[in-house]
Amino acid sequence: MIIRKSSAKFTRVLAGSLLAGLILSGCDGGSGSGADATLGTDTAASPVSEPTTPGTSSTTTPSATTPSGTSSAGSTMDDKSLASYVCSANIAATPGSLQYLPIGAAGAPQKRGYVEYVPQDYQKKSAWPCIINLHGDGELGDGTTAEKLKVFSYSCLPGMINKDTWDDKHRFIVLSPQFASYADRTGDNVREFVRFAKANYRIDPTRIYFTAVSGGGVALANYLNKYGNEDAAAILPVSCYVSPASPIIWKNAPVWFLCGAADTTVGPANLVKNYNALVAAKAPVTPRITLYTGVGHDANSVNKSYSPALMDNKLETTYQGIALTPYSNVYDWLLQYQKK
Repeated sequence: MIIRKSSAKFTRVLAGSLLAGLILSGCDGGSGSGADATLGTDTAASPVSEPTTPGTSSTTTPSATTPSGTSSAGSTMDDKSLASYVCSANIAATPGSLQYLPIGAAGAPQKRGYVEYVPQDYQKKSAWPCIINLHGDGELGDGTTAEKLKVFSYSCLPGMINKDTWDDKHRFIVLSPQFASYADRTGDNVREFVRFAKANYRIDPTRIYFTAVSGGGVALANYLNKYGNEDAAAILPVSCYVSPASPIIWKNAPVWFLCGAADTTVGPANLVKNYNALVAAKAPVTPRITLYTGVGHDANSVNKSYSPALMDNKLETTYQGIALTPYSNVYDWLLQYQKK
């Protein structure tokens, strides 16, 4: 079936409307307060067609799913061009649980507060897959205290890590930068954080993945539309719209959209706009869409998408003539792909 391609006019209008009101109740989690600037700790069936020939993408190829995610490319920490980002304190200091690093907690090069997770046996591997998590509106904040960062503890990917209901094999570094506003969610700011992450963590440069929730789609779109899949091995937008520029310079990164079928904030029809644009651009890997029957813009979408063991949502099978992808383990899916 030929699916109508979205117009540039629609993209501009939709982007404006989303900027005005992307609020995800399932990721609000409350707001942090206080003046504590110290490090914080929490203990803590037939899918849309995949590539018919492995390696059809010029930048991303299917690969074996491995617990460690090690690669012959080595760790990003070996990249001397990132020397100005290297920090001296509190990096991966407490493996196995969420760590809250307000601005400067890791040293002067740290310009943005963020939440860190590294696996328990982090020091035993030279390079790990990494997920960069771009948050929704409920987590907006200036990143100046650990308390302000603890809003991440309750839901979405960091919340599921905190509850240990995410990847049961704990195969990823997960880093969640905090943005202060929509204006702060620029492509340059996302890229700066990625470079900081690469300088300070044992990250496999061929396995850096991006996920975003709700308003986090603004940050993701700004980054992808400016830098393409410079670092993205695969992309996992959850309950968010990723406004595609033309041409789509990130088409080589595999994408899996997950959303509630009753989500009126993002709207499944807008995911089809993403799908159409990628198909029209001849993306090497056909994008996936998964829709949860009767689910809105809430925790049943964002929390369960990151919790394979807890997923009990009913699933739609088709939408506007597109065969939808049944839910499966999103972490296994990510690890199928790595950049060449």
